[in-house]
Amino acid sequence: MKRVGLTLMELLTVISILATLAALLYPVYLKVRTRTDITVCADQLRQIGQALKIYAHDYGDDSPYGMPEYPGYLYPDYIRNRAIFVCPTFHKVGTPVVEAMHKLFQQQLGYGTWSTYFYYLPRDLDRAHRRPGSTVWISFAEAYALRGDDIPIALCGVHRYGCPCVTTGWGIHGLPEGKQVNFHKLADPSAPLVLLRWSGSVNLVTDEVSDTCAELLTY
Repeated sequence: MKRVGLTLMELLTVISILATLAALLYPVYLKVRTRTDITVCADQLRQIGQALKIYAHDYGDDSPYGMPEYPGYLYPDYIRNRAIFVCPTFHKVGTPVVEAMHKLFQQQLGYGTWSTYFYYLPRDLDRAHRRPGSTVWISFAEAYALRGDDIPIALCGVHRYGCPCVTTGWGIHGLPEGKQVNFHKLADPSAPLVLLRWSGSVNLVTDEVSDTCAELLTY
């Protein structure tokens, strides 16, 4: 009589082989996914940079000082899709946090949107530099005079650090129950920072410096 199906030993062997293959391929999958997310992230920052340039032309002097007080205010007049303001890596793992922060932003201000990106805001940095006893040892104006359009205006640190850089003063605290996220799942210390310059170019940065002022001069 012809036997049909697998014996228990054969089935366990197949499962063991599949588990081994999954363990070998999963790190490769993570690296591919990370590279894809970084590419999308760079494109999003590039779109934000274009919108900032248009905004500065409309309301400012075509320099970084023409940027809005907070770049999330570009939504919805200059950027209609608020997903562009959120790193794709963070959005995948932290969707509940993203929605909660968008809602909190709307409740507080009524316009604009929340963003995971860190922005080098010229006027804020200049004010901090003038403050007595400040640790901000160079103003944005001084750094801009040295670097011109090559100066950084935004970056994404989610791929490297896990937690987003926010400049709203709210951070990620005060979220409703069940809206927290394990940021360690996002972090990869070997991942680059995604850097946007006022020129509109986007670069991947592997260096790490001590503070914001050093970033303005080094990145």
